[in-house]
Amino acid sequence: MQLTNPLCRDTVVLVAVLVVLAAAAAPRTDGALCDKSDKAALLAIKSALGNPPELSGWNSSLSCCAWSGISCNTTTGRVTELTVFALNVSAPVPAAIARLTALQTVNLAYNRLYGRIPEFLGPRALPDLTFLRLDGNRLDGAIPPTATVYDLSLVGNNLTGPLPATFADAEFGDVDLADNQLTGDASMLFGAKKKVNAVRLSRNRFAFDLGRVDLPQALDILAIDHNMIYGTIPAAAAARKWLAFDVSYNSLCGPIPQGRYTHRFGPKHFVPNKCLCGRPLAPCS
Repeated sequence: MQLTNPLCRDTVVLVAVLVVLAAAAAPRTDGALCDKSDKAALLAIKSALGNPPELSGWNSSLSCCAWSGISCNTTTGRVTELTVFALNVSAPVPAAIARLTALQTVNLAYNRLYGRIPEFLGPRALPDLTFLRLDGNRLDGAIPPTATVYDLSLVGNNLTGPLPATFADAEFGDVDLADNQLTGDASMLFGAKKKVNAVRLSRNRFAFDLGRVDLPQALDILAIDHNMIYGTIPAAAAARKWLAFDVSYNSLCGPIPQGRYTHRFGPKHFVPNKCLCGRPLAPCS
């Protein structure tokens, strides 16, 4: 239908302009309206963290999908990412996180979180969770058996005890447990059929025979310095395309496997040890 009346045409144009302006002024929602129960959980998390001023934008005036550190599924409005990074908050890990059952990513690194790692931080309670960062906090106690998250970083806490037995069957891509007080056998993280590409265990108290370990094909980062690891370096290390490699400050012995990528690393990556030899150290007798 054509509009022949000039007044009608002008009215239609004015309405269209107002609609465009209203849309432009609307709060950003990242393509999703926030799930109400998830929003309530986020507000509970904010309260449990002591209502830090950096989270003042977490309020009822905006969709929670537009809040800092939050991402949502654009179809369902469920929260998929929670990031509270380096805000210096001092609190236990908020229990309300367990209510965000669509989470894929949790990053609470570099705060002052204390207490135990809750068992709900893992795929048993959060089935889509594949990325968990709790590094740089003050968490203590044992790692819970449920923490079998594909990308796991717990570096720089006060964690103690052996690794949970569930880690033997877990599918890790990147696991960083450095700078804790963990003990016992960590060889369960390795295996020919494993898909892990980075294992960082530096500055703990792990003790196991490295020579009996099968290196995963995808492994290109190995940092196990400052432990009590013994045995030999597996011969397969010579064929890996290492991005990082450090076995210093252990009790290893025998020849260093010689390969193009092991030659990239100088003596500091191999000493001190019990009796390693070969390039870049002294020749084996």
